[in-house]
Amino acid sequence: MTDFFAALLQGVLVLAVPVLAAFLAKLLNSKADEARQKIGNEALSNAVGQAVVAAGLAVDYVAQTYVDKLKEADRFSLENQKEAFKMAKEEASWMITEEAKEILQSSFGELEDYITTLIEAQINRKKPQ
Repeated sequence: MTDFFAALLQGVLVLAVPVLAAFLAKLLNSKADEARQKIGNEALSNAVGQAVVAAGLAVDYVAQTYVDKLKEADRFSLENQKEAFKMAKEEASWMITEEAKEILQSSFGELEDYITTLIEAQINRKKPQ
């Protein structure tokens, strides 16, 4: 009788091990995909946050060091406005890490367009209503 149970157990194991291995492999792949997705989402979230902060700081910096002085002297023109915008884009771009730039570009397309949009949003937010 012992031989019968041993043979039965061996037969069950022979059938069960490949099925369990396949199930375990699928489960591990699924968990790995979830982890990659979470890391990707966190990286994108961090890159977007970095870009938003950089745009806000750049607009504040240019306003304090360039725009305010021109406005006080009543010399703020359309040409100065374009120069201030260019300065803010350069400052914001400088503050964003290369890794974040790569993530933003792969997620949103042209990085310069994305930074332009963020700068415009920051400027509009600061305008008196």
